[in-house]
Amino acid sequence: MTTSPYYQRRSTRFDPTINWRDVYAERLATPEMAAAMFNSGDHLWMPPGHASLPILQALAARKDELEGVEVRAVIVPDAGWFTEDMMEAFKLAPQFGTLFDRDAVNSRVADYHPYWLVGIHKAWDAGREDEAWPVDVLQIRTTPPNQAGYVSLGGSVWDGVTSAKRAKTVIAEVNENMIETFGDSWLHVSEIDCFVPADSPIVVNLEHPEPNQIDLALAHYVGQLVQDGDTIQVGVGSHTGALPRLGAFDERENLSYFAELTVEGLVPLVERGVITGKYSDTHPDKFVATVIGNTPDEHAVVHQNPHFETYSIEYLLDPRQIARNENIVAINGALTVDLSGQIGVHTIGPRVYAGVGGHLAFAMGAYLAPRGRYVTVMPSTNRSGTISTIMAQFDPGQIVTVPRDIADTVVTEYGIARLLGKTVRQRADELIAVAHPDFRAELRQAAQKLFYP
Repeated sequence: MTTSPYYQRRSTRFDPTINWRDVYAERLATPEMAAAMFNSGDHLWMPPGHASLPILQALAARKDELEGVEVRAVIVPDAGWFTEDMMEAFKLAPQFGTLFDRDAVNSRVADYHPYWLVGIHKAWDAGREDEAWPVDVLQIRTTPPNQAGYVSLGGSVWDGVTSAKRAKTVIAEVNENMIETFGDSWLHVSEIDCFVPADSPIVVNLEHPEPNQIDLALAHYVGQLVQDGDTIQVGVGSHTGALPRLGAFDERENLSYFAELTVEGLVPLVERGVITGKYSDTHPDKFVATVIGNTPDEHAVVHQNPHFETYSIEYLLDPRQIARNENIVAINGALTVDLSGQIGVHTIGPRVYAGVGGHLAFAMGAYLAPRGRYVTVMPSTNRSGTISTIMAQFDPGQIVTVPRDIADTVVTEYGIARLLGKTVRQRADELIAVAHPDFRAELRQAAQKLFYP
């Protein structure tokens, strides 16, 4: 059996026998010194929550010295390089499409990178180096070293730990404001090549619109689908993000949490005894995610709290691991669904609007779990109320995120559509029943043409 480059590199980097204090002092650097470590053609990877703007701005300032540096991240921050005259020096490849980089993607200044989170390093680990996207430089954020010479990646681990064991060069912003978390969130000083001190605030939450009556109805119906003792996963989004704050889970007992991320209000459910992990099939008595905490108060609760554990996306987003949670309820938002059950999550037609995130992984994991349920949550219309999110057929160019083969449960403010095990005619009936009343007649006419002789 051959050993993947991942493990080969890991065995040569880690050295706990060194005098870590001396090594740490030798490797302290300024943002400009860190930026000087890049060469033309390098591939830079930054996990979510780990981008250091001072380092990236120092890198962007080298635009006349570099060529073809490829920058990949879930969200690529604007370091002044979203312009056509920077494209020769930097190839920018966001993986989500947010307000920070969406315009750059859709104007083609940046190049969108579609990928499945759990398999981001598959080609490299499989030894397919001619196809792989190597991690030449990894940029992460960490706590200062503890007494044993280890740093924590805080409340956002993602693949920072596992990628550090693959990368040629690891650059860390050492931030005094980072929290320490339990789980697989630690690296030894010997595994990092450069430390850039910082004291900038840690942004832990993006602002979402205030919940409205639609969100209240969505929370009501989602609450009916979750039972005592279930394991839940909640995706990030303006509507799913409101579920805990609107009491969707308040009446439940002994829930467990196994997920990619958290939304505001989930950590307080631990303090109130709603999420206990008592019946977890995989991590009893623990709250498990790769990113935990959405406000400063929530981060204060998670800091050095052994009830919370952070793990890599390569574990948490593996459908085989998700399916081990026998009664998982995976709850995620979407932009649109057609009458056959196809689900669109991250584009409007071909235009990138968001990202897939863990949606597909948890849809598959919940489908494979013995008593799992995959729930798609969305309002029945767009924000202006002029377009139905339930469509007869997708328009040309629409990207299908989740195939109809594993469609399960769809929730709008008008109720619950249960698609699992249904024919396309039956699915159409279910979805039309939860569509906005203004669009039901035309959807019925379309269903008649599509699915009946």
